[in-house]
Amino acid sequence: MEEDKMDDFIDELYPELTLETDDIIMTIAVKKDYSKIEDLAERKEEFVNDLKGFIKEFEETSESDDFMRYYDD
Repeated sequence: MEEDKMDDFIDELYPELTLETDDIIMTIAVKKDYSKIEDLAERKEEFVNDLKGFIKEFEETSESDDFMRYYDD
C-alpha cells in the first residue's frame, strides 16, 4: 500500500521514540541529527534540553489551551 511505503520512508528519515509514564504516552519523531555529538552524556543532555524546550514552546501556544479544553464539561 502507498501509505505504508510513506510511513516506512518517514520512519527512516526520523527515528521515533515513545515516552510513557502512568499519566502520559507520547510518541515523538526526532528530526535533529544528534550523531554529530560524540559523547553519549552530552548527546543525551542536548536531547533532554531540546525536549524541555519543545514542551515549553508547546505550553505557550494556543494549541495547548485548546488541548486542555478537551477536559471542559
